[in-house]
Amino acid sequence: MQKFIISLAVSLIFSSHAFAHEEVLTTTDNDDNNEVYTLIVNVDDSTQVLKELFKDTYVNGSKVRRDVLNAEDLKTKNGVILERRDNFNVLNLKSDNFDYDRGGKIVIDTLYNGITGERKLYDLELAKDQTSWKLYKNQKSVSKFHVKVNRVIIAGTVGIKTIIME
Repeated sequence: MQKFIISLAVSLIFSSHAFAHEEVLTTTDNDDNNEVYTLIVNVDDSTQVLKELFKDTYVNGSKVRRDVLNAEDLKTKNGVILERRDNFNVLNLKSDNFDYDRGGKIVIDTLYNGITGERKLYDLELAKDQTSWKLYKNQKSVSKFHVKVNRVIIAGTVGIKTIIME
């Protein structure tokens, strides 16, 4: 019996590193359609290190898809592509100093005008507070994004005009 208890205790100690939980970083909607998505991080319970990044897509309140995002892509030229339409990268996340332990600077790179190729950048910081991971804009926590699309006469929607962050 004592061997069983010792074995169980050792198993629990070593298996505790496998436990993780998900935290929602942002919820994003737009004024173009009824699609909403959440950006989610999977966090190791014992170390609080980021393990994975997901994008869950909802239409009319029902989850229709989960995309697994490669956080290593944050450091590439295109970054993590969150939205792609008509062969255009419309919304990307980039970072030149991302770290799984500490987070880092996150740049939201948006296509402002697909006709001219003009883009807009929004600087954020990904960091953990005492209880969870959060995104910060000017040292204020933000978790809700509303995307206002850029429309032009005749062509219609050509990009993202602005992102309102709360």
